[in-house]
Amino acid sequence: MTDRLKNPIIQVVLLGLFICAALLLIFGPKRPSDSDRVIVIDETDMAQLIAGWQRTWNRMPTREELKGLMENHVREEVLYQEALNEGLDRNSAVVKRALITQMDMLAEGQGEQPEITEEALEAYYNLRKDQFISPAVISFKQVYFKEDQDSERLTALKDDWNQKDMDYETARLAGANTMLTPGMKDMPEDLIDREFGENFASKLQELTPGQWSGPVPSVFGWHLIYIDSLTPPLSLPLEAVRNEILMQLQYEDKDAAKEQFYTELLQQYEITYQGLAKQLVNE
Repeated sequence: MTDRLKNPIIQVVLLGLFICAALLLIFGPKRPSDSDRVIVIDETDMAQLIAGWQRTWNRMPTREELKGLMENHVREEVLYQEALNEGLDRNSAVVKRALITQMDMLAEGQGEQPEITEEALEAYYNLRKDQFISPAVISFKQVYFKEDQDSERLTALKDDWNQKDMDYETARLAGANTMLTPGMKDMPEDLIDREFGENFASKLQELTPGQWSGPVPSVFGWHLIYIDSLTPPLSLPLEAVRNEILMQLQYEDKDAAKEQFYTELLQQYEITYQGLAKQLVNE
């Protein structure tokens, strides 16, 4: 042990540790210097405050409003700088997420966004026509029966109604009392399912308009259905979904810009994996 202490390198290290400890005891931990507490509000700051106000209120701020904006900006800068001086930004998930969001926005803005051409719109539409479908629209009346009813008896009742050309007001007297709506007019699939349960509308699309059909099951029980009209799902033309496709293509372009930005940035870093992380990378 004594021989090791005679080693010049060890002596230098021990001396350095001794000096650091002495400085901490004498002066305490490092405090922010005067230069860390300087906040400058210049013309750029004021222009940004005014522009932000205009975007929100669509007018110039009054002098009193501008003064309030400036005071609030100074307050935020003081709190921000003090937080940095206290090291509150380190190991903060909130700060990390905010900075990542800022970098993503920076990546999206790299260079000019390419103009979406008509050819690109048409190509996107042609590849995904099955995604641009208008829902079925159905007008129908229904007579409700409880779920303990025999389906064969209800089938026979339906056939009898068709033979007699039974009107709805008379037919509904044979059903059970219910809070369900007696029918719907020109209603899309999703709203029908909201009332009668999932996939009820798809069962109605299998029925023939102009006659009594069923029994059709729902989450509530059985129904005999009279379809007044049925418009099946239709492919929407390009013009009807142009804005939706344009927004999607713009989103994909921004996403691609972010991915390219990250890929180029990643090449500038050396990533070292250890332990389980290394195992996962090597799998």
